[in-house]
Amino acid sequence: MSRAVSWKEMEITADLTIPKLFVQSAKKYWDKKVAMREKEFGIWNPITWKEYYENVKRIALGMVSLGLKREDKVAMIGDNRPEALWAEMAAMCVGGVGVWLFQDSLIDEVQYIIDHSDTKLIVGEGQQEVDKFLNIKEKCPKVNRMIWDDPKGMRAYKDPILIGLKEVMRLGEELDKKEPDLFEDLVMKGSGGDVCLLFYTSGTTSLPKGALLTHHNMLTMGRGLMGVDTYFETDDFVSYLPFAWIGEQMMSISCGIQAGFTLNFPEEPETAQENIREIGPHVMFAPPRVYEQMVRNVQVKYLDATWLKRRIYEWAMEIGYHKAELKFSKKPVPWYWKALDALAYTAVHKKLKDHLGLSRIRYTYTGGAAMGPDHFRFFHAIGVNLKQIYGQTEIAGISVLHRDGDIKFDTVGLPIPGTEVKITPEGEIISKSSSVFLGYYKMPEETVKALRDGWLHSGDTGFIDGDGHLVVFDRTKDVMTLKD
Repeated sequence: MSRAVSWKEMEITADLTIPKLFVQSAKKYWDKKVAMREKEFGIWNPITWKEYYENVKRIALGMVSLGLKREDKVAMIGDNRPEALWAEMAAMCVGGVGVWLFQDSLIDEVQYIIDHSDTKLIVGEGQQEVDKFLNIKEKCPKVNRMIWDDPKGMRAYKDPILIGLKEVMRLGEELDKKEPDLFEDLVMKGSGGDVCLLFYTSGTTSLPKGALLTHHNMLTMGRGLMGVDTYFETDDFVSYLPFAWIGEQMMSISCGIQAGFTLNFPEEPETAQENIREIGPHVMFAPPRVYEQMVRNVQVKYLDATWLKRRIYEWAMEIGYHKAELKFSKKPVPWYWKALDALAYTAVHKKLKDHLGLSRIRYTYTGGAAMGPDHFRFFHAIGVNLKQIYGQTEIAGISVLHRDGDIKFDTVGLPIPGTEVKITPEGEIISKSSSVFLGYYKMPEETVKALRDGWLHSGDTGFIDGDGHLVVFDRTKDVMTLKD
């Protein structure tokens, strides 16, 4: 397929929603293109846009049959699987609001979020998630039903609040036969200003806060990111980070639906790195620990290698580091260094990238924590375009990003198109864009603190350097100011 099929900036009107764009994309690609793949029993199983659309339709109408109404909350918990994304999209299609929970959340946190969010319907992967909910069922009286998907270990469960996903889809098929236009009628009722996600932020120092994000927030954030880095509908992306993390939503939903690239779901979280190598994604987003582990794996391989292989590796890396440093300092790379780098790439770097699953990578992003300059140097030395991002849940993902050829280790880059970033006199980082959230659910006092005069107050301290790059220090409350 030609690379001419790149993402083209679309007009994101006040009426456009994620489900409307989903329906448009599904009808455009239908059975001619793979929307996603899932690895199961060692085999990658393709799912076309036609299958994606039909499964979402069945689940959405099944949810309607169970009594789900517009603005009702649907809580979801489980691994990254196609069914999880179908359930989220289905909830959005009927006007519901998705509420994601981390699988490793403590039982008290799960109970708080389900109760505080006024969740009516829960979607869980299997027995583990069902057990977690049944333990707190009496404390969550607003929940009407829980949908489970994986039948393993579920045979003895008879609680009437539980229902299998296949049964929900059967109910959806029955309703579709009675009202064949209902699904798309429900989709068309949506507006860009409608809330589509209720995302709970970390509650390490206080109770979790639910950020209200609209369709317009999510779509404009994706447009801003892709206004910097172009994605293609022929691209592959591996979805393995929790859906409860806004970064994964940013890629799988905000960018995935607009660009039309293929999502790939690993067999298990533990096999993610191996599955990444099999797919060879074009775009990747991960926290620093993932990249740091990659470097450690290479270091272990180096120590176990023969003397000759170690010398060849050292020679190639010396060339790669030198070329990377010239690029970082924005100096021209002489022709002879380009020639040496091409030789080093053929001999070492290409194989190293393939070993790490980065053979086809064009853009790699990291965020959520600081990454040391040595790791940045390593990836750029082997030809991997690793870039730092900065953002938060309340701005639907990211607001600041490194540009190609403009990487500075101590910064997080420049604001993406459509985003303004300023520093207050107190040193706090504040942002303004169409991706800024509506506020915190049922927490008006916290909303007033975060949103002032249209600006999102991050709670982070930093400054903007002479090149316009944002430098982030730390959380404002953790920064001490000396009297002198």
